[in-house]
Amino acid sequence: MYIIRGLRNLPDSFRGGVVAVGSFDGVHLGHQALFTTVRAAAREMGGPTLAMTFEPHPRRLLRPDDAPARITCVRGKARWMEHHGVDGLFIVRFTRELSRMTAEAFVRRYLSSSEGGLAAKAVVVGWDFRFGAGGKGDPELLERLGREHGFRVVVEPAARMGEAGRVISSTWVREAVQTRDFALAERLMGHPFELEGRVIPGRQRGRSLGFPTANLDLGERLHPPPGVYAVLGRVGEDPLGDEEGEWLPGVANLGINPTFGHEGLHLEVHFLAPCETIYRRVLRLRFIAFLREEQRFPDPGALVRQITLDVQIAREILSLERALGSASLGSLDVNSLR
Repeated sequence: MYIIRGLRNLPDSFRGGVVAVGSFDGVHLGHQALFTTVRAAAREMGGPTLAMTFEPHPRRLLRPDDAPARITCVRGKARWMEHHGVDGLFIVRFTRELSRMTAEAFVRRYLSSSEGGLAAKAVVVGWDFRFGAGGKGDPELLERLGREHGFRVVVEPAARMGEAGRVISSTWVREAVQTRDFALAERLMGHPFELEGRVIPGRQRGRSLGFPTANLDLGERLHPPPGVYAVLGRVGEDPLGDEEGEWLPGVANLGINPTFGHEGLHLEVHFLAPCETIYRRVLRLRFIAFLREEQRFPDPGALVRQITLDVQIAREILSLERALGSASLGSLDVNSLR
């Protein structure tokens, strides 16, 4: 996957292609439908396939108190886009200046050839696409501007799921994760929900208890509620390599460590298989099942006994996941394994 940050870094080989435009957070089934259309148009018209997105998320700049938790980081977006046949990820830095740019100016600057932009042959957007100052631009305006600037516009209808036909959206994915319904999140995205970040030094208390952990900085990333989870983790120097490394079973604690006081919300993972030193490396973490709520124990010994039980249960769950697949664990009663 070729990642391009800004027009000044755009190779000529990526001009004159077919472009999907959106935030693409989660790269869910609705986004994947756009990529299918992009690939089909590129086969017909020629040229590369590009996904154009914005960093940071526009709401993080314009409405920081109401900004959504981030489902996928840039690495995650690039990985799943490449998996779905997109040649390049074009990242536009979202600034105050860009937020004030009119829809017409945006098209001239980025999508057409008039100001050294992408010179798109076709642009693919979702049914609810908005662009330009105040979000005043819509697919109908984009189609008119496309005719003026010589590119075709394809508007992808909403992708829906379930008996009620709810529109698949990043908001729905966030709801699934925040209610610990990881099987639903996977159905919506077509791939497991992952929390990805660089391993940071911790207090090394887990090592003293006999359960060494890797610690992740949560930052702005989407995560489930505090608790203890069965997880799978993969570490690799090449985080864009989807097939690099082995998925290791583990137990994750997401919380404040109340047994030792309030240490602030953080995430630590104990792997159930031998693991090389991973400090400062990128860790991808898949949440498989919720084990229990985080709780305060009267002493470290009681905590160790509970972690030992957590490890035992996690091993059983992850063995089932390996045999049956994560979708089959949606109705699993963890209490039946205690």
